[in-house]
Amino acid sequence: MQNDKPKLNQDQVGTLILIVAVLFGTWFRIMPAWLAGFPVNDGGMFYTMILDLQANHYIAPLFTTYNQTSIPFAYPPLGFYLGAGISDLLNISPLDIIRWLPGMLNALCVPAFYLFAKEVLNRKFQSAIAALVYAVTPHLTSWLSMGGGLTRSLGMLFMLLALVHIYRVFATGNRQSIWGAIIFSGLTALSHTEAPIYLAAIAIYIWLIKSRSWMGLRDGALIALGVLTLSAPWYGLVISRHGITPFLSIMQTGAHSFAGVLKILNIALLTEEPYLGILGALGILGISVLVARKDYFIPLMLPVIFLAQPRSGHIMGNIPLAMAAGFFITEIVLSGLEKVTGSKKSVAFFTVLAIYLLSNSMLYGLALSTRHLPNSEIKAMQWVEENTPEDSGFLVISGEQSAFCDLTNEWFPSLTERQSLTTVQGSEWLMGNGFAGNAAQIQTLQGCIDDGLECFEKNSEQFPFEYVYISIASPTKNCEASNSPTTRGLVIALENTEEYSIVYRSEKVAIFEKK
Repeated sequence: MQNDKPKLNQDQVGTLILIVAVLFGTWFRIMPAWLAGFPVNDGGMFYTMILDLQANHYIAPLFTTYNQTSIPFAYPPLGFYLGAGISDLLNISPLDIIRWLPGMLNALCVPAFYLFAKEVLNRKFQSAIAALVYAVTPHLTSWLSMGGGLTRSLGMLFMLLALVHIYRVFATGNRQSIWGAIIFSGLTALSHTEAPIYLAAIAIYIWLIKSRSWMGLRDGALIALGVLTLSAPWYGLVISRHGITPFLSIMQTGAHSFAGVLKILNIALLTEEPYLGILGALGILGISVLVARKDYFIPLMLPVIFLAQPRSGHIMGNIPLAMAAGFFITEIVLSGLEKVTGSKKSVAFFTVLAIYLLSNSMLYGLALSTRHLPNSEIKAMQWVEENTPEDSGFLVISGEQSAFCDLTNEWFPSLTERQSLTTVQGSEWLMGNGFAGNAAQIQTLQGCIDDGLECFEKNSEQFPFEYVYISIASPTKNCEASNSPTTRGLVIALENTEEYSIVYRSEKVAIFEKK
């Protein structure tokens, strides 16, 4: 008599899918840094802030030394203390901390997302599918894993864990979760500038949809009081030193505008899939079905996120989008296939889809790994550090008109210990509503790299500079991989004028001194 092989139930399959999501999600988040050999994209300012902490014996200094512009050391410090502590404890270079730690923290966001999805969807299998979507969404493997993802990934991790407990408090009346909500919300507030804004907005939204009771309001007040108690020492220190001006300044850089909120319509911006936008389509279809069923909680979370803070809505918006995609795959796609073709063929369909999505993420990661500072620029910046006066002012021209992807300008102040007048990072703490105008001026100046002297002089006259650093072969243009030109129009123009003398020249970099 032949025994039938036991079949896995749906929850067991969900466990296997979650394991796959965590394993592949981890790989996609650390692979770009491994291939790059240097922090991917940004992180220069955070690298300097870790060094500042170490040099000051873990007492937060008044200002960071980054770019010599007296930027207040006001940024939520937990990521810097974590990075500095690991660096000293394990004798690891802070540069390697910026390279590896963001991806590792981002990998932890996958199981944290699953926990939140399980609270909302209330089904293990569906939540595991949603976690797999979250794990392979290309955009979440980039911005949270780059060098600057040190704080972004930490803020996302604690925010997701806080939402798990907040949902339990408001949706199920589980008052034992108040402590977890306080602890993880407090850690969120100490990790990132924007994550607490999203956390507060989503928490209020959960209360409005799932509770709307006086008991829930009381519990929310207790959580808010606890978070204030945990975060008050840091924010109190910053306010005692600098007043509230830095916070007022940074609050004016959140891209709060009608156009910023309308970015919600560009789902490709959220998932950043390089080829066919399957994940975004699945998410929108899931939202559509949920709305048709008059289940509005997940669909409305997306506009809540963009209304709270448009600037990083393209990252945080993937939380409800991945849940909606998980819902649509399980409730509509797999359910429909099983009815039409049988369970075995539906498994085959899902397997093919998973292989495509994993391949898509792999190709995206390979492209992302090229977005790092090349050795030629590192050598040029070392020359600047060793051969120019410490108080020199530089115009760093890379041709990259998006400040978020201008890795040359981001890393120049950190590796040279000189001031870059064209570096945007950090100025959000100083310029307030002048930040956007300054960024636009710098963007216009960057566009002069292939033009003549007239464009450069017209757009640089407001900057008091002594040197011009030109990155001839910047790896990106408008955040997309670019070809490697052998020269630039601005290099030729400066070489042929008597007002500038060339002091450094390599195949990839030209540095001019203003006479």
